[in-house]
Parts: sequence; structure tokens; C-alpha cells
Amino acid sequence: MTNFNLKNIILFSLIIFFYEGTLFAQDEAIEETVVISAKYPVALSEVIGSVSSISLQDIESRQVSDLKDLLDNTVGVSVTRDVYSGRTFNNTVSIRGMGGKRVNLLIDGVRFGETYDGYGRDLVDTELLKRVEILKGPSSALYGSDGLAGAILYITKDPSDLASENDVYQSVTAGYDSDNEHSKVSYLAANVGEKMEGLIQVTAREVSETELHDDAVEKPNPFSGEQSSIFLKGKYLINDNLGLTLTYDTQESEGDWNLNSTLGTSGYPQMVSTTSSIGDDDTSRDRVSLSLDFSADSGLFDNGSFSIYSQDTDQRQITTIDKSIVGNFVNGARGPQFVPNTPPTPLREFKDYIFDQSIDGFAVQFYKSIETESGAVHNIVYGAEQESIDVSRPRYRTETNLMTNAVNSNIGGELYPNKTFPDTETERTAFFINNRINISDKTAIVLGARHDTYKLNISIDQLFKNVNPFGYSLVEQDDGKTSLKFGFIRELADSLSFFYQYAEGFRSPDFYNSNLSFTNFAFFYTIVPNSDLGPEESEGHEFGIRGTTENGSWSVAVYNNDYKDFIESASTGFTPTGLLRFEFQNLESVNIKGVEFQSSFDINENLAASFGVNLSSGKQKSAKLTTIDPDQAILGLLWSSPSGKLTLDSYIKATDEGPQGLPPSCGRSGCVKALELSGHVLLETYLGYEINENLSLRLGVRNMTDEKYWDWTSVAGTSETASELDYFLNPGRNYSLSFKLTF
Repeated sequence: MTNFNLKNIILFSLIIFFYEGTLFAQDEAIEETVVISAKYPVALSEVIGSVSSISLQDIESRQVSDLKDLLDNTVGVSVTRDVYSGRTFNNTVSIRGMGGKRVNLLIDGVRFGETYDGYGRDLVDTELLKRVEILKGPSSALYGSDGLAGAILYITKDPSDLASENDVYQSVTAGYDSDNEHSKVSYLAANVGEKMEGLIQVTAREVSETELHDDAVEKPNPFSGEQSSIFLKGKYLINDNLGLTLTYDTQESEGDWNLNSTLGTSGYPQMVSTTSSIGDDDTSRDRVSLSLDFSADSGLFDNGSFSIYSQDTDQRQITTIDKSIVGNFVNGARGPQFVPNTPPTPLREFKDYIFDQSIDGFAVQFYKSIETESGAVHNIVYGAEQESIDVSRPRYRTETNLMTNAVNSNIGGELYPNKTFPDTETERTAFFINNRINISDKTAIVLGARHDTYKLNISIDQLFKNVNPFGYSLVEQDDGKTSLKFGFIRELADSLSFFYQYAEGFRSPDFYNSNLSFTNFAFFYTIVPNSDLGPEESEGHEFGIRGTTENGSWSVAVYNNDYKDFIESASTGFTPTGLLRFEFQNLESVNIKGVEFQSSFDINENLAASFGVNLSSGKQKSAKLTTIDPDQAILGLLWSSPSGKLTLDSYIKATDEGPQGLPPSCGRSGCVKALELSGHVLLETYLGYEINENLSLRLGVRNMTDEKYWDWTSVAGTSETASELDYFLNPGRNYSLSFKLTF
């Protein structure tokens, strides 16, 4: 690993940027617009608050294949890898030190919905995307629950992005990544007519386990999987004021694991030797939506949209385990004593865990521009949303004695099949309004409010009763929350403006937090619902300065976010029967603050640069918050040849050391020093070459210096001697290759 002073690197880079920004002058570029900050297009220079955008060019040039690739070079944003039952996957997104369920993910305005431990949020095919927008800071005034830390909006391709009127576009893309032997083939076609336009994209992938750095002692669990997606979008212009859009998005993935990391001998009170563990995972997500876009010369609206949608996500994990009971621990005069089984008892265990989720909803949105006598212009967006989310989590598990063929369904103190929470329907309804008032050419304010109501309806069956023998009273949440937003932007001088934003966020207790009810007699604990559980809340303040030059733009933002009433599991003593009692409570209060710098410049006709920095810190009560990403700086350079046929896209990512002097990680066997990470610098480069107007090639090299490193958010809180530490190592030097044929 590389040790360095990140602040010196940042200072040197800033000097270069401000120098280059005044030295070179180019023609003013077409300004980028985003929709995530206001639910309608706003020029990026006029956005109040911090927003990052990832373009189609970025996605294609970096040969993005998954969530981590997509967000890896965005400052203040990170993707956490996790290991669950031997499976490794991209789990959650973190924005400015806060992630998981506290970040709202949407695709074409439709939420990804609820999440569950053991299942990641990497449920979008990056081949479908034309743009990704990231709103940093509380976002509930715009997008409702789960917007404590921010929101990420995936925007899919439109036919008109690819083909002009009365034209047909077709392309085939193929690629390969060496870090997980990922190969893909994608076919894309689009047609635009006078009244109708359509698009179809079909993608097939094969993927293996992600390789670890060569210095890793442990080897990754072998994996072999297939993924496929089909995307259809059709638009029909009924008349000049009315249009229909139909979207169908389906993706499936399946794969097999050799879960070698779970092999070996362990256990208490039974000593079990595991000799084989095979995993079979299947995931599918299907989304269909129909939207009606309209415009009218009306006192109530200028234009608007009405959409209905349905989305189903089905995830299944099957594990087949061969093991044997080699002995038992029994209480003796000198404490627990091991008594061997002679001969060992051979068993075959079968686990089938399912997570099903369906979302049905509609949204209506109106836009109206009003100019007052004073000259102020009100840009008003208002509307309503309603959605219903159904969630079910059945678990099936059996043990078969291979000597007697007897089948046991009471395993590890649990009776199977079971559900650790009841089938739940979450109903959400929201009304929102957002008004951007351009008071003058130099000043604008934003006022926003959204009221969300949420209700949990539960359905109890025998599977849930199997692990709730005490019949705990369950919670049917029925509450509401109003979220506010205020912003101000003022032009201080030509191409220089100041902005301030206050925004609120919240996350309502979900099916898991509200009604997880579980008793395990073998390990002497029980989990009890909490009827007093309230929503998590956040308040964010951000102010900054933004500037533009003839050849680029820059911004500096200072943010301070307060989070309260975190929902966390906590021990609340013992039950009358001697079981250790746990329940979810509103416990933690967290403050995160920091500074973020972003800039992009055209250095000359052939060379462009971008530079971003995030410096942040956090406190949980009076203690240092350990999950905050270390300080980071990202420098990007894009060079193109005078002919435009050859491009070179490079990134240097410098990450400071992780938190030092953390309290030790303590468990049953004692306390071990917490993991500390030194800083590191990563270099990646992507070469693109247009062979002719129809054929292009791209070659990428990631981690060019073969750095051994971990992402802090993936290993935060881990001890330095943890056996699973190697599984979070990132790949060493790796390569990607792709070509695109257009015809």
C-alpha cells in the first residue's frame, strides 16, 4: 500500500486547475441539464445543492458492467461489497458516509423498493442506461421515504437518443473483463418515425467470481453465472399535445457457487464437519410502465405526465450441504467437554431461502410556469404518488440423516419452514409541490414540501408462527411525515454564484424493522417487535460557491448533515424465561460534515480534465463514526486525437488512510485490534479507437500499478485478524476489452 499526504496532492491539483482554467479559453459548451434536483430539467450551473451526473459517454468509455464500476469515480459516493452465506456481491450504495436503505434508488422514476440482508441492490443492467444522476443530501422532499442521505436516478435510453426521424439504428456490442471473466454480447435497435418510435435491447452475460489480489491468502469461492436482460420502449405521439410511452424491462441472473469458505469443522454444542457446500442462486426483476405525457394551455398546468407501473423482484438462494456430526459438547464437572461421535453421523442439509417483492403504483405530475407583475417567474412542479409493496420471505430447511433417511426440520434451534417476519403490504401515498422562483436574473429560491403517509398491513400464517411461539404482538405502522426543502442561489458576479440549501429526509420503519419476531431456544435469545418504533430523520445544510469560465466550471460545497433516531437492534435485557431479548429501537444520532470540490475544464481542443475532492468526518454521539469513507481525490483526463478517432480516458484516484486508533473489535474469545488501512493511489486508463464510422474498439486497464487495497466501507469495524478479510480485497491489475459495431 502507498502512504501519502492527500491534502498536499489536493492543494497541488487545485493550483493546476485554477491556473489552467485561466490560461485556456474555448468556446462555451452546451450546458448539461439534470432532473433529479427538481423533477424537471434544470441547468447544472443553476442547481441548488450538489448533484453529480454520469453520462452515456462515461458509461461506454469506462466499459461499465456493474454498480461498482458505474459509481467508482464519483466523489462522495461508494459501493459496499458484502459476503453473505459465502456469496460475495455489491450490496449497498453510500453517499457522503451514509448508505444502505438510507439511499433512494430509482429507475425511470420507479423505486427499487425494499431490500433485505443477503441481497444486494445491483439490480440494473448498465447497458440500458443513458445517464445516471446522483443527488447528495436528504431528498425526501422530492422522493419520499429512504431519502435520508440522497437519491440515485437511473435513466434509460430513448429511441430518439440513437436514431433520427425516419431512420433505423442498430448496433452490436461485445466485451470482456478479466477481473471476473465477465463476457457480454448486446444487440440494440431503434427506429424513429413521424408518430411512433421504438427501441429494443437484448443483452447476455457470463460471469465468474471476482478475482482477489494475488497477495490474498484466501481464494474466492468459485462461481459461474449467466445474466440476461430484455428492454423494450415504445412511444406513440397521439397528437401535438398527447403522447404515450410503454416500457418493459426484464432481467434474470442465475449462478452456481462452490462455497469453499464454509467448509471445515466448527460448531457448538454440536461439532460439525462440512465437506461440501453448493449454492444455486436465481434473481429476476420485471418492470412494466405506461406513461401519458400531455401539454395544454391551462391555468393549472403547461404540461404533465401520468404513469402507472408494476415491478416484481424475485430472489432465491438454494444451498446443499454435506456434513457430519463428529461430536457433542456436554456439561461436565470441569465445564463443557467434547464427546466424539463414533462413527460420525453423515447429514445432507438443504436450504431454500426466498425473497419476493412486488411494487404496483402510479404517479401524476404537473408543471406550470407563472410570471408575476414584478417579473418573478414561478416554475412549479406538483403532483401525487401512490404505491403498494408486497414482501414475503419464506425459508425452507431440512436435514436428512444419510444412514437412516430420517428428515429433521428442527435445526439449530429453529423450526422450518418459517418466516422471520410476516408477509407485509406497505402502502405509500404522497403529495408534493416544488416551486423554483426566479426572482431576477441573478437570484432564485426554491421552496419544496412533500407529505408521505405509510401503512403496513400484515398477514400471519403458520410459517411465521413457527418462529414466534410466544405470539408477540405485531406492529401495523400507520403514520405520516412531511419533508421540507428550502434553497437559495444568488449570482455574485459574472459566472460566479453562491447557493444554500436546507433539506429534510426520513426513512419509515420497514417490514423487517417493525415485525422481525424470532426465537431461538438453542442459543437462548428472542427478538421482539417494538410498537413505539418511529422513522429515522435527517436534516441537511449545504452552502457553496459555483463558478463557470469560458472553458469549464467548478464548485465548492460545505455540508453538515444531522441524522437522528437511527433504527438499530439492541439488547433490552432478559425475558422471564431467561432468553436474551432484542428489539429494534430508535437509538443513534449521527453528524456528518465535510467539504466537496468538483470541477471540469477543457484544457485545449484535445484535452479535458475533471477533478473532484471529498473531505468528510462524522460523529456518533461523541465518538468518531467509523463508516465514513476516507478523504478522497479523483483526477480525470480525457484526450482525443485531432481526427477524433483515438481517445484516452484516464483516472487517478487517491484515497487517504482509514480511521486510526479505533477501539478494538471484541467477541467471545476476547478483543482484537481494529483494522487500520493505509492510503492508496489507483490508476486506470481506457483507450478508444474508431476504426471506421461503424466499428470502434475499447481497451481498459484498471489498477495499473497492481495496488493491494480494500474499500473502507466494506471492511469498517473488522478486526485486523478477521479470517474473512481477504474476501473483501479488490482485484489487482485487470483488463477489459470491448467492440461496438453500428449498422
